[in-house]
Amino acid sequence: MFHPVRVARIVEETADAKSIVLDVPPALAADFAYRAGQFVTVEVELGGERLRRCYSLASSPDCDGEHKVTVKRTRGGRVSNWLNDALRVGDVLSVLRPEGRFVLDGGTGPLVLFAGGSGITPVVSLLKTALGTTQRRVTLLYANRDAGSVIFAEELARLERAHPGRLRVVHRLDDAHGLLDEDAIRALVAEQRDASCYLCGPAPFMAVVEDALSVAGVPEDRVRVERFVFKPASLREPGSDNPLASSRGMFTPHANGPAPPAPDGAEIPDFVDVVLQGQQHRVPYVAGKTLLQTARDAGLDAPYSCEEGFCGCCASNLLEGRVVMAADDALSSEEKRRGMILACQSRPVTRLCVFRFADG
Repeated sequence: MFHPVRVARIVEETADAKSIVLDVPPALAADFAYRAGQFVTVEVELGGERLRRCYSLASSPDCDGEHKVTVKRTRGGRVSNWLNDALRVGDVLSVLRPEGRFVLDGGTGPLVLFAGGSGITPVVSLLKTALGTTQRRVTLLYANRDAGSVIFAEELARLERAHPGRLRVVHRLDDAHGLLDEDAIRALVAEQRDASCYLCGPAPFMAVVEDALSVAGVPEDRVRVERFVFKPASLREPGSDNPLASSRGMFTPHANGPAPPAPDGAEIPDFVDVVLQGQQHRVPYVAGKTLLQTARDAGLDAPYSCEEGFCGCCASNLLEGRVVMAADDALSSEEKRRGMILACQSRPVTRLCVFRFADG
């Protein structure tokens, strides 16, 4: 459910990025409680069309006491440019409650954070919460084109001064240092082999970091990813945002595309059982529908955001039966081994299908 939320403050971070501080009213405080690293979905109407985009909260729920999203302008980006050019303090935005699974683990070891460009937004939230609520040491490697592209430059410098010995910020600028390479990443993680690693940024940046961590032998269960996705021009609608966009803000059309092929012996159930907020509901199933569509058609307030398989808000535990998924980008290999599915991408292929939403 979207809620009207007023804009309290707008901060110019760089020449092409602004932070928007939301004035969440006391009545919505519980709904808008969040964990560091999560995001909100914003809906705006432009040219008679309602458009949704997801933006990470760059604030810390534990240290800042506010809800701040940071939006970087993209060439041809309808929503990002409107938010940067037209939005004013006092305006009202339609916003969904925070969601997301890119959050701190429960460990006590050091953290190594990797951010590229606007991928700093969820990472800085994690960084601030880690410094403010734990004793963990934090290393941030932040890659950008040049010094003028560095979002939160002053804030990161202040945090580094305030936490000597606990926070180290390594800036990597393409124009000064060249493109980030695997050697630099492996050298960084070699210093802290027991660290948990968090990654967010554009696809080329992510590929380099993930490959380097794999070669360095960092266990998969100590790597968490918030992925940027390249959307080919053939899949973009006219006037859509820049093809290099956050997985939280722009998605390839898995949910509305063709269903994946059903395995031999597949069956179509007459109903599915949905466990939501501790209650089990038996709801009718229509062939071709996803589990999320089925739950929503039955009037259930199921958690979701992108409906494209990237955000992970509809992650669920498959308790009985089998499904086929059109995409599973938001799930780690370990989560898939444990039987987790994405309800927005899953279609049942057995007569009995029981699943439980992980969030709710």
